[in-house]
Amino acid sequence: MSLCEESHIIMTATLLPTNVHDLADYARESLIARRMSGTFPVHWHAQSPRAILSSPPSAFPIFSLIILPTTEAPQDYNQWIKSSSRHPTLVAKSGAELSYDDLTVHGLQAHLLKVCDRWSDMFDDADLQVVRDALNQWKPLPKKRLSYQVGGHNSVRPNVAALEVAGYEDLVYGRFDKQAQGLKPYVEQIVLTTNSIFDERKAVGPREMNRFYPPPPDLNLFAPSIYPHFFSFPAPDKLDHEEKRRFENVRSAFKRQSGYAFEATTDSQVSAFAGKAFVESGGKAKATPHPFYFLRAKEQRLATNAMAALAASEFSAVIRLPNEINRSAGAIRAFAEHYRSQQPKKRKRLEAFRKVQARLAAGVPSDFLDLIRQSTTGLRIISDAHLEWLDLDGLPLSIRKDCTRIPVTPGNLFINQIAAQPAIHLTPESFSKILVVSALKRTDPINGIFETAFSAFEPQWRDQIQIQFAEVRNKSELVDALNKFDGPMVVFDGHGSHKANEPAALHLQDEAVDIWSLNGQIHHIPPIVVLSACDTHAADRNHATTANGFMLLGARTVLSSVFPLYAASAATFVARLVFRIAGFLKPAINIFDRSLLWSEVVSGMLRMHLLTDFLRQLLSDGQITDEMYEEIHSQGNLAINGSAPDPFELVISLLEAKGLARQKLKLELATVVAHSSAISYLQIGRPETIVIDDETRIKRQIELMQKFIARDSTAI
Repeated sequence: MSLCEESHIIMTATLLPTNVHDLADYARESLIARRMSGTFPVHWHAQSPRAILSSPPSAFPIFSLIILPTTEAPQDYNQWIKSSSRHPTLVAKSGAELSYDDLTVHGLQAHLLKVCDRWSDMFDDADLQVVRDALNQWKPLPKKRLSYQVGGHNSVRPNVAALEVAGYEDLVYGRFDKQAQGLKPYVEQIVLTTNSIFDERKAVGPREMNRFYPPPPDLNLFAPSIYPHFFSFPAPDKLDHEEKRRFENVRSAFKRQSGYAFEATTDSQVSAFAGKAFVESGGKAKATPHPFYFLRAKEQRLATNAMAALAASEFSAVIRLPNEINRSAGAIRAFAEHYRSQQPKKRKRLEAFRKVQARLAAGVPSDFLDLIRQSTTGLRIISDAHLEWLDLDGLPLSIRKDCTRIPVTPGNLFINQIAAQPAIHLTPESFSKILVVSALKRTDPINGIFETAFSAFEPQWRDQIQIQFAEVRNKSELVDALNKFDGPMVVFDGHGSHKANEPAALHLQDEAVDIWSLNGQIHHIPPIVVLSACDTHAADRNHATTANGFMLLGARTVLSSVFPLYAASAATFVARLVFRIAGFLKPAINIFDRSLLWSEVVSGMLRMHLLTDFLRQLLSDGQITDEMYEEIHSQGNLAINGSAPDPFELVISLLEAKGLARQKLKLELATVVAHSSAISYLQIGRPETIVIDDETRIKRQIELMQKFIARDSTAI
């Protein structure tokens, strides 16, 4: 709660320089380019006073600011700071080294120069001189203005923060005052500010550094949610009848909310929201809003400020979606039930999936689709709604674009994931060891399918990758296998389940395990976790998923499933992913002459998986021959791996040239999409922060960074 109440401090941190070079003459022009590359994010860390005081001051970087809220007294930290010769800087309203008013370009510049003097006997003179030279050149960014202003509101605050980092000022005319006009004015503001960010990004253009740091997603689709249990737990017994009625009315209003504001249409709803009236000392009656309002407002403010820090870190745009998108859960639940049925019918499943897509479309204003089309570096979905399935020009969003996801519940995991994540640098050789955790009993009917799938591809990777199999019977053996492995990727081969109102489980040979319960026992987790098991981020269950559990343990990204997986298809998918690591990474780095992000490696695999399902369906129906299958599959994979703008349109054109009808092909593709496990896989976490490059290029990258520090601005 204290973080919710003090979340405005995050906004303060968002507008500070992220390193000593940001505002120097030689780096000012490339500031936005560096933010766009993801290399200099805003590093903010929410810490309680107890957490700070229990850490040694020497653990903090030299140029650290600890910004205290007005509820904290700076003198309570003096003894802690004096306990080490190396200490961070306290910022408070008064009584600290810096006051809130000192957080200006010149105020911070003067202080950091003093810090340099403080450390003159501990660091090399030449290194300190580089820092001093950078600080001495600090100047405020040139101020710019746009041709419009917006009303201050959570829906545009992240975009406003990003534009302020670029030097734009006077963006907000005051509080947003058009609530009565429905969605349109909200959407217009979001579209205006998003287009301004896109325009600025285009003006910056690609830079040399993007060969080493490919830009992270340029667009975030953000939909705050509410912990689902809130809508089902009973009103407290201690409430009287009237308060229970208000409790239920307010909760129902949260559930009914479709736009950006709450709606009260009846007298009882208005009364529930307004609260009980009381008489002030002057004799004037005043209403007190229901406590739920205050709580939700604080939550929303915290989430918004965290999103603003993300947008400012990457100079990316944020589309805040109306709450209608969260009301798609019912359609998704119906589709999930159909997907889990034992004997699904093609047409019925397609109809169920189209209903889900229609429900999602109802929650995404059409003006936003034009913005989504403009995205060039991928989408980050920050939502619990299944936006990966949104139809975009005939294909689900996760097939049309590179998509990653950060769930918004539970809130503590969301805040942890949305904050700055240091890049993880890997080479193709880093994947020389991959761990497969096998949890299937010897008598299990699907036991051995993984080995069969792997044996078909193993000749292609045997000189590059060693697959280590670890059979685990219980929780202790699972913990031991994960802690011992020091490679970058682990695959779980086994069963998963997620019962309603319970945490998800992975089924080992002798017992089921709730991954959340392993927190504190796992001391090392590979950054990449691939879960080849059913329901590891189930579409119609609670937030306590297996994927979220692995994120809690420290994984950077988890490839998970929202539905049951068919064993043979799942095994083939993982074998092809390993083959892609062995055969694609190094050639792609050389051909494209740039680093790869793990997010794009997986996105390409999902497209190829769908292409295989599509062509196999045509083959099994007798619509194409084996020769046509091989030829078009090869050309389709080349288009996908060559980053063609619309590889599936190319495939359909090739098939049409072979005599197949276009409209029938599109219907067939839509049917396959609804059945393919390609729509079941989600990239949870921050896979875009895993950067893959070869050793030679990494050395070149270091040289370029050294040139930048030496004030060669042409290197950036």
